[in-house]
Amino acid sequence: MSGFERLKYVDTLPRSDKARRLVWGVVYRLLFRPTPRWMLHGWRCFLLRCFGARIGVGCRIAPTCCIWAPWNLEVGDFTAIADGVDVYAMARITIGSKVAISQRSFLCTGTHDTRSLLRPLVTRAIVIKDHVWVAAESFIHPGCVVGEGCVVGARSVVTTDLPAWMICVGAPCRSIKPRDIAQ
Repeated sequence: MSGFERLKYVDTLPRSDKARRLVWGVVYRLLFRPTPRWMLHGWRCFLLRCFGARIGVGCRIAPTCCIWAPWNLEVGDFTAIADGVDVYAMARITIGSKVAISQRSFLCTGTHDTRSLLRPLVTRAIVIKDHVWVAAESFIHPGCVVGEGCVVGARSVVTTDLPAWMICVGAPCRSIKPRDIAQ
């Protein structure tokens, strides 16, 4: 065995997950993705539920968002996931109620162990609490918890847990001020 063969990437994803992903991919392309953006929200939620997602009432999930594994997704009530959002749910992603995930954001639960040349897969869950707004093109790293009521500014890179009811921005994302709610 040559040195390069010893360092070949080892695929640890179970065949059952690959089979489910194949079926989901067909359903996504034929029945989820072609639906109009402004209607059939219930249909898209129904399809996600058929694949094991737990979706609350009143959710708006855009047809152009990409959900890697619906069975790893849990969404509360009245939550919106916008166009182009990448929900890379290799591990559990829990999104609370009354949350907005804006355009082209990336929720990423999978990465690779950089300490090994074999690059084994590492997955960690993401939790986004109630009343959060993740603004456009933000990136949420594996293992992060976004606290209740937090606002993640546009194009922010979340690498650690974020506190509740704060406005957080930047790369890496950090809190800059409290989120004051006007009644």
